[in-house]
Amino acid sequence: MTMHVLLIENSSLDQSESLLANLTEQGYEVAVSATPEAALETTKTLWPNLIVFNSANALFNLASFQLALDQTKLNVPYVVVGDKNLAADTSSETIVVAPGKTQQLNQGLKKAASNQKNRFVRVPGLTLDCYKHQMLRQGKIYNLTPKEFKLLYLLVSNHDQVLSRKTIMQEVWETDYLGDTRTLDVHIRWIREKIEDNPSRPQRLITIRGTGYRFILNPE
Repeated sequence: MTMHVLLIENSSLDQSESLLANLTEQGYEVAVSATPEAALETTKTLWPNLIVFNSANALFNLASFQLALDQTKLNVPYVVVGDKNLAADTSSETIVVAPGKTQQLNQGLKKAASNQKNRFVRVPGLTLDCYKHQMLRQGKIYNLTPKEFKLLYLLVSNHDQVLSRKTIMQEVWETDYLGDTRTLDVHIRWIREKIEDNPSRPQRLITIRGTGYRFILNPE
């Protein structure tokens, strides 16, 4: 699964100083911000796996960005490319890499990403946070109950496939009893209220009459 990176660097950097090309070559999906305000908005709408701070020719300091990004409470790791003095202003979880050390940078990225590989599930229009049991849709964060999250995760992970009510009950509620599946119907309704523009006319979470449900990855 593609890792998403928020790259914070001065927009005036030349190609030799920018980290964008290297991050892209490593297979990361990269968004770039040059101000704390822009970084905050990008983080709110993207939920990046990593934040990379490039201090080359920077006219700003790391602390101002951290102060802004702490508002999101995502707690994603930082990789800082800059002078070792920056380490004094960062947490112990932050990885600091000297400028121009490409191999060291790539190693630092892999280390920082190691605990983030399975955190986010991204499908068109939705992002699930497997650590915090939250969902991001159109810039809005939804808190999910454990059963809501488990059900939505199951449906998204098996997108475009029909899942029988029996399968869902076994996987989410750990039961083979199908005498009363009203709790499933209630949870489906709750999820539709969060993922559909019009829950009464769902386009993503479809009922397959007499069988079960199907999550549509790319609704028309």
